[in-house]
Order: sequence, then C-alpha cells, then structure tokens
Amino acid sequence: MDAQMKRGFLEACVLAVLSRGESYGYQIIKDVPPSLGLTESTLYPLLKRLEGASCIAVRSAEHNGRLRKYYRITTEGRARVEAFIEEWNEVEAIYRFVREAAVGGAPVTVVPADVVPAAAAVPAATALGAASAPPAPTGITEAAMTTAPATVPAAPSAPSAAPSAPSPTKDLRTEGAAS
Repeated sequence: MDAQMKRGFLEACVLAVLSRGESYGYQIIKDVPPSLGLTESTLYPLLKRLEGASCIAVRSAEHNGRLRKYYRITTEGRARVEAFIEEWNEVEAIYRFVREAAVGGAPVTVVPADVVPAAAAVPAATALGAASAPPAPTGITEAAMTTAPATVPAAPSAPSAAPSAPSPTKDLRTEGAAS
C-alpha cells in the first residue's frame, strides 16, 4: 500500500478508535486493524501530529505505579473522521471504476462525494471496516475472463412487419479473422 495512503488510513483508524472512548498507546495498537501494521514507532509520532492539530487531547495518570498517557478525541478530531467518511464515497467510486475497467464490466460513473446526500453517509465503523475488508467478489473468475468467448449483441435489423427472432450474438474472437 502506498505510504501516503497508509498514513491517511492510520490517522482515520486511530481517531475512530478514540471516538469510542479514551485509550492509551498499547491499546490503540491492538484496536487498529492489524493489516495496517501499526507499531509504537509509527503510533507515537502520529499521536503527536494529531495532538498538534488539536484532533486529540492528552492527559497523564498513574497506572500500576507508572505514568500512562491517555488520549481522547476532540471536536476537531471528530470533524476529521466525518471528513474521511465523506471523502470515502469518492474513493469507493474511483475503486469501482478501476475494478470495472480492469474486468471489462459495464461502465461506472464516478460521482463526486458532494453529490451524495448527507443522509446516505456511512457510519464510521462501517466505513473504516470497509477500508480493511477485502474487495467484494465480482462473480467473475480469472478463468472465466480468459476462456469465455467474448460476445456482443448483433446490430438490430431494420423493423419489419413480421415478428423477428432474438438477434444472434457475434463471437469477437473469430470476427476479426473472417474479414
């Protein structure tokens, strides 16, 4: 995964974890999807950046004789999570376009996120879970894409008074060879 993209996902996931309630470093690492590979060396600089951006607040408290830092999300942090969710609609539209173009499916129109009504926004947990979930199956296997004959409907004939049978399909593999 691209480093910049991963950084954005990590930030959104950490803020999402903190939106559930106050937490500390080790627990945050455990709560973020393992596929992101969050480590202490990645988390603490991220927490420092989020604190500098006023997205989180920090407090220290004694725990088992040691000081532990607890992090909580702020209003600014919640706004950043909401912005991520709104932008995710656009990311999903681009993903669908790439997937459909790669497997030769029907064309997909990319709709900007600001066109999607606010009521259609996906809850944070659902959107963030989708980020780490594998892509939905398309129902097309690689074998089907490489071995199935590619066919398209023949051009419709001129209208006639007699009812016509359904038009046959053309086999694109042989059409170029015939001409």
